[in-house]
Amino acid sequence: SSSCTATPSRAVYCTRTSAPPITTSHAMSCVSVFSAASRVAPSSRVANKRASVVVPTRAARVHVVAAVDLNAVTVADTKDRFIRAYPYPIPSVWSVAVQELLVTQHFVRYSTKYSYSKISSLGFVSVFDQLFEGFPSDEEKEKIFKSFVEALSEDPVAVRADAAALAVFAEGAGSVDGIAANELFAATKALNEAKKFAYSRYDAVGLFRMLELAGAAEPSALETLANASGIPLKKINGDLGMYKMLLSRMAAAKELSAEIYEREKRKDAERVAKKAEKAAAAEKEA
Repeated sequence: SSSCTATPSRAVYCTRTSAPPITTSHAMSCVSVFSAASRVAPSSRVANKRASVVVPTRAARVHVVAAVDLNAVTVADTKDRFIRAYPYPIPSVWSVAVQELLVTQHFVRYSTKYSYSKISSLGFVSVFDQLFEGFPSDEEKEKIFKSFVEALSEDPVAVRADAAALAVFAEGAGSVDGIAANELFAATKALNEAKKFAYSRYDAVGLFRMLELAGAAEPSALETLANASGIPLKKINGDLGMYKMLLSRMAAAKELSAEIYEREKRKDAERVAKKAEKAAAAEKEA
């Protein structure tokens, strides 16, 4: 709120009572031209003698706003859901990849443009199954899959089923044109054109996987599917490169892990053998 008093002889400068004080008095709500001018340097008063009102300058306010996740569901929420669903340790070779994929997919899943995609489901299942090749337990692998998908508020049964159905379709399509004729591509292109499609790297992998299953190896095949779905080919190629890099990195990590395991296994065997020798020597002495 503000208050002002005008007189025939003096103009009045008004301030809101909620604004930062311009004098040392916090109760002051109005400053007359006379009192304001009295605080201006003489040279300034001469230069501005035509001015009817002298407005005291005040420091500009700087508002600092912290970066926040604008989604109703945050990354922390998604991670917490996963940990609650699967509260068991995962070997580091797989744990790092799972956390990376979970965070990346979180932002796609909770995008305002997001809608469920069967192509993406095929891509995700392909990535997950390849990453988890060699995992110690198939049962635990499926539990991790279920926990991952549910952490993103999706149905793991539906994701597996849709991926399997699309894989069967691709195998029977016989050609890239047969794949592109699927209504999924027209629907995806319509969403892209309406700018209502939340693209993910799993879409790129899904397209590539369909071509693999159909045996469509010609160089132009991927471009045909890119055009049919409305997804830029450059974006698809970029994510396929990242996907192959991830698989290569995982393969190297698994190989290193296997070497470490074998080395520790040999050391354990050597320790057991030494203990047996000591025990045998002790028996002879006795």
